[in-house]
Amino acid sequence: MDTTLQELINQVLILIITAIFAIIGAYLKQLIKTKIDVTKYGFENERVERILDNAVSYAEQKAKDYTKSQSANIASSKKLDFARQYINTVDRKVVQKYGNELNQMLERKVAQKFGA
Repeated sequence: MDTTLQELINQVLILIITAIFAIIGAYLKQLIKTKIDVTKYGFENERVERILDNAVSYAEQKAKDYTKSQSANIASSKKLDFARQYINTVDRKVVQKYGNELNQMLERKVAQKFGA
């Protein structure tokens, strides 16, 4: 009877230890997945900010070139068109993903860059 009881205790302990490892494994999997998602979002956000910054710089350069060649004032909407055109050529996914918000994002970037 003593050996049967010992065997039963061993089996129960093995089940408990396995359950504990399973819980720890599930927690670690969720933690790692969350960490990867946060990192991925950070990279995406930095990439979009870099594209916006380049688009604003490109639009400013095009505006300067345009004013030199046309000797007329350029409207802000034309600069916005240049910036949108740049983003569309560099990465169309950004335009598709942020479509309606893109104008506001560009305006924010102009305000950050030039204090306007």
